[in-house]
Amino acid sequence: MDTDAALSQQLTAVVASTPGVTTVYATGSPIRVVLRTVTDAIGPDDETSAKVAVGREADGALTIGVTIGVTDGAPVPATLRLVGDAIRGVLATSREGTPIQEIDVRVCRIEDAAPLGTPLTGSATSL
Repeated sequence: MDTDAALSQQLTAVVASTPGVTTVYATGSPIRVVLRTVTDAIGPDDETSAKVAVGREADGALTIGVTIGVTDGAPVPATLRLVGDAIRGVLATSREGTPIQEIDVRVCRIEDAAPLGTPLTGSATSL
């Protein structure tokens, strides 16, 4: 498995376990999304799927893209910050010294989940 695919799997697992995130969706071109969806349906379990897009600029800098579903029981900006912090944490340890060009976190669905007032944990809870 190439290192970007392994990194994508690692980031997918970290993003999925971030408080406030309910789903990690496949990111990329529509054709890639369809291919990943089909592969996931017949292949690996969702927990090990590579749904986070990992790209590289000409200078080797990483570009990371992820699309998530979030719960309506937590502030969306705080959840986005937690996801960004989680991605940066993984990159700081597994790709130390590799420049980061961009981390693009998008929300495509807000779902009913946790009851209102459920505390969000992590460093991004204050706005």
